[in-house]
Order: sequence, then structure tokens, then C-alpha cells
Amino acid sequence: MRRMFGATVLAVVVASGIQATAHHSNPLFFEMSKAITLEGTIVRVEWVNPHVLLFLKSKDEKGEVETWVLHGRSLNNAMREVGSSKERLKPGTPISARVWPPRIPLHLNDALTVWPAKSADARKPSRIAGAGEVRFANGDVLAFGGGPTF
Repeated sequence: MRRMFGATVLAVVVASGIQATAHHSNPLFFEMSKAITLEGTIVRVEWVNPHVLLFLKSKDEKGEVETWVLHGRSLNNAMREVGSSKERLKPGTPISARVWPPRIPLHLNDALTVWPAKSADARKPSRIAGAGEVRFANGDVLAFGGGPTF
């Protein structure tokens, strides 16, 4: 009995010390009260787990080219929601996207997972936004992420 109690206490201590990094909170990563619209062309789409990423080339206020990473739905949800529209998300396609801007500096790791940038990190934070709806030139709208709508 004493051995079982010790094993239970050990399991609770170990489990409570593990960070919950598998999922994140959108309010932690993105400024959900400030939806913005980005316009540009699709560079590429990465259909990866845990979230689909759309790389969008656009211009800033000064007319300089910048690349945004739109953090979309989970891979399973994206395949269900986007489905047959996947072919429309080709490089060079012009789109408008409603997004939440980043709340904190973010970067992509080598596995294409979005993480908070640490102050000691030498990498420059990426322009990563929480994706919402994407609008094509013909007016069709696609819910790429769970973010803002048009």
C-alpha cells in the first residue's frame, strides 16, 4: 500500500511539472481585438501538423515586400473545412486575408511549429498572424483559420 501511495505521489509531481505545449491559446499569441486585412499573393502553403501555414507575400505601408505566415486550422480540421478548395491555394494566387496580428514575438521552428520567441533567441521573429477568412479575387471566401471574418 505504501509503495502504491509513493508511486501515485511521484506521478502527480511529474505530471504537474510538464508544460502544456501541445496546444496554445490564441489570446496568448494573437491580438484578437485588432483584426487586420492583408493583401498579397500566396508564396506557398504547408499542410503540416499541428496547423496549416499559408505564406503570403504582401507590401507594408512603405511599399516594401514582406512575407507573412498565416497560422491556420489544425491539419485535420483544414482538410475537412478547406477540402476541395485546397487546389485554389496555389503559389501566385492573389488573396486578401483577415487575420489577428501577433501579440508577442513569434517564430517558426524547424518543424514549422509556431513558438513564442525568447529574448535570448538570435533569430528575428517572423511576421506570424492568426488566420481567419481568405478572399479570392472573384469574391469567393474560404475559412482558412478560426480567426476574423470579412
